[in-house]
Amino acid sequence: MTVPAAPAGWRHRVMGRAVPLPVRRNAFVAAGGLIVLLFAAAAAFPRLFTHASPTALYVGPPLSPPSAAHWFGTDELGRDFFARVVYGARDSLVMSVLVVAIGALAGTAIGALAGFRGGAADEVLMRIVDLFLALPAFILALALSAFLGRGMASVVIALSIVWWPGYARQVRGMVLSTKHRLHVQGARALGASRWRIVRRHILPFTYGQLNTRVTQDLGFALVNVAGLSFLGVGAQPPASEWGLLLNAGRSYVTNGWWLTLFPGLAITVWTLGAALLGDGLAARLRGESQGRP
Repeated sequence: MTVPAAPAGWRHRVMGRAVPLPVRRNAFVAAGGLIVLLFAAAAAFPRLFTHASPTALYVGPPLSPPSAAHWFGTDELGRDFFARVVYGARDSLVMSVLVVAIGALAGTAIGALAGFRGGAADEVLMRIVDLFLALPAFILALALSAFLGRGMASVVIALSIVWWPGYARQVRGMVLSTKHRLHVQGARALGASRWRIVRRHILPFTYGQLNTRVTQDLGFALVNVAGLSFLGVGAQPPASEWGLLLNAGRSYVTNGWWLTLFPGLAITVWTLGAALLGDGLAARLRGESQGRP
């Protein structure tokens, strides 16, 4: 007797029933949010995680591997490397948050102006956006950082300059799709000012998608911040920013593997947490737009 073959895709249907979509969305949001909160706590309150100083010299033998006394080992100067990674969260996360915040605010303002006004203002602003988007963003940020001078402020300014065009294009598209809706036409007919129409009747419809993008961009921004510091134009010694730690540790890959492993893991885990949180919020937003719980 021949057993009929199971229909294609049955595993996906079974898994879908076993793990409902809202549960999976909430799991992504919870996992990503937990990672983000943990790293944010390390950045804001590093002494909750370690009492060692990140700059104290020769607290242990130089280049000693991870142990009970020094969880992440020590660096070439005998500094506790766990303390340096924990305190490095402050520099790395603050810079990435500033880049995303400045880019999102500037891009939202410019995109809303272009989409609502239209005409010549829209054409000029969008051609500027196209110019920025046509250039390699990281290379442009590297050149701007080198021009402005080494330091964390230069990295924030340079990355903010290349970060806003993506938000401007996205917000412009959302404004164009919203400004002809009935509630906006009604507000215009009642004599509401342009500023009030944009602020009260158009921008609130963009917050959901913007929140998702901002969350996802926190990971991407950190990778760019660490990359610029790794190339020597970002944070400078004795700071313990993660990209700078990677740059310092690459000279000791053979006899100090932990000097590159743990900063790299910190960058990876933060990026993963931001991506999970952003993907979960995006899935929840799609579910709400389609009427699912």
